Amino acid sequence: MQSQRKKFVILIMSVVLVVFGWITIGTGAEEVPYLSIAELRAFEGTKEYDRFRLGGLVAPGSIVYSGDRLSVNFVMSQGAQRLPVYFAGLTPDLFKDEAEVIIEGRYAGGVLEADNLMTKCASRYEVELTASEGAAKPTY
Repeated sequence: MQSQRKKFVILIMSVVLVVFGWITIGTGAEEVPYLSIAELRAFEGTKEYDRFRLGGLVAPGSIVYSGDRLSVNFVMSQGAQRLPVYFAGLTPDLFKDEAEVIIEGRYAGGVLEADNLMTKCASRYEVELTASEGAAKPTY
């Protein structure tokens, strides 16, 4: 009876250690810092992070698709700051000039090579306050 209890305790402790290991190892690899363009340029040449996430607007007139439309070059802007971006893949339907985008990828040689491109469509969910009604009116 004593040996069965000992085996059971060892089994439970082993399972707990394995689960703890999965949790601690798995969370470190997913960290991607959200930076501004100025902060990103400060990280250039360092090995502290190799992936970055940025948000901004697509600069008007900067979108250049490849011949097969499977990759795109564009400039992302944050106020006066600008950053050239290369993305290989299908672009979201809402991707256009002045669209709000969130990009994720690697920064090298002054260009962010994005492997993830998302557009924000917050305007569909914003609530507009009209003066005549004095109440919130959803806009779609």
